[in-house]
Amino acid sequence: MNPSINIRLAATLTVAIVAGCSGNLGMLELSGYTMGTSYSVKAVRSDASISLEPLSNRISVRLEELENLFSTYRETSEISQFNAHAGNEWFEIHPAFLTVLTRGIDISEFSDGAFDITVGPLVELWGFGASNSINMVPTQAEIDSMLKVTGFNYVEVQSSPPAIRRTQSGVKLDLSSIAKGFAVDEISTLLDSSGLTSYMVEIGGEVRARGMRADGSNWLIGIENPISINGLTDSIQDVVYLRDAAIATSGDYRNYFEYEGNHYSHTLDPRTGWPVSHGLTSVSVIERSAMNADALATTLMVLGPELGLQLATRENIAALLILRADGELKILQSPAYKTYLANR
Repeated sequence: MNPSINIRLAATLTVAIVAGCSGNLGMLELSGYTMGTSYSVKAVRSDASISLEPLSNRISVRLEELENLFSTYRETSEISQFNAHAGNEWFEIHPAFLTVLTRGIDISEFSDGAFDITVGPLVELWGFGASNSINMVPTQAEIDSMLKVTGFNYVEVQSSPPAIRRTQSGVKLDLSSIAKGFAVDEISTLLDSSGLTSYMVEIGGEVRARGMRADGSNWLIGIENPISINGLTDSIQDVVYLRDAAIATSGDYRNYFEYEGNHYSHTLDPRTGWPVSHGLTSVSVIERSAMNADALATTLMVLGPELGLQLATRENIAALLILRADGELKILQSPAYKTYLANR
């Protein structure tokens, strides 16, 4: 979601949180590790009955449940069991798995396969999967072999009881470009049920915010600069404000390998079997749900700058696209994205 690149809190956010805590019951701040990455929760507590430890336990339990569904690094997870299951008969799944899978299929169809939930075999072939095996370029014959078992249309879903089946032997699922966003949404729902109305949830760079900060202002999110400029790294490229919205970023500048002088990104085009190579280095998407933002950021990243911006503009998707050109950045913004820019 990781396919998703870090979105860091702007430095001004930390200052604002600390300065804005007077006059209320304080901030609840939690952090930990899940889905191969870190997570953090910041919430404004206005009710003294909401305590940190029970909330932390509930979050940990829910994240563990989600890992047991979606982690390809766990042999016992539901997705790993399906991938290891050789048959083409119906395979029962958890309702949450059905939710993510169904949305993944919707976006796969919407993008004409630029996003594809069956990209797993290609991810493994390129060494970006659970095996993390090699940093070498596979042959075209190897890629063609994996393309034969890649295609969201090879998966059938039923809702009652929740179950899936493959119609092509060898098809495997990979929901890493949507599951982290779903996890963010799930933790947000958990916070809602706990009586919290102002919070920010972040898992591996996927962020969702509700309400306002302790000082009454919107949550500020800094989007990372994907390349070094003038010797500076990890600088902030853009700052957006979030209120009752989510943001996710996909990019090629953290998870990649170099081979014979060429850069190979972990973001694969499921239609060709090759890493994207169109100069687009980062895409950030703002949506109502983190699950949608997660999947759409990957979709636009695969489509590239021209087609990605066209899709975002046509479908009213708030998207920031960053291109790499001769060591400099070129910024593209969809009309919907501009409404989220913070005043600076």
